[in-house]
Amino acid sequence: MGAVNQFLVLKRDNKWVVKSGDLEKLFSTQREAVDAAIRLANDSGKEGKPGVVLFQKSKSEFETIWRYGESSYPPTKSDLPGTHGTPEPGKLADTIG
Repeated sequence: MGAVNQFLVLKRDNKWVVKSGDLEKLFSTQREAVDAAIRLANDSGKEGKPGVVLFQKSKSEFETIWRYGESSYPPTKSDLPGTHGTPEPGKLADTIG
């Protein structure tokens, strides 16, 4: 298996950020950022580059919350860590554009 694309979800200055390589997108809620990261990781996997979503728990600790080919898509609310600003359980917010 080749390299895995990592999509990091972290909080910075009261905004939620999805970061992967040169990509950096800002979101107002944690749930929007998690949903966007999962969508990006899934799209990456469909293109043959497996994606993984990592959630920042502390300055130096990340938790894997979604992995292409192993996790359900779209995930259900119970599959993810507690998030804030959930629009609808199991439905990914359409915030990538």
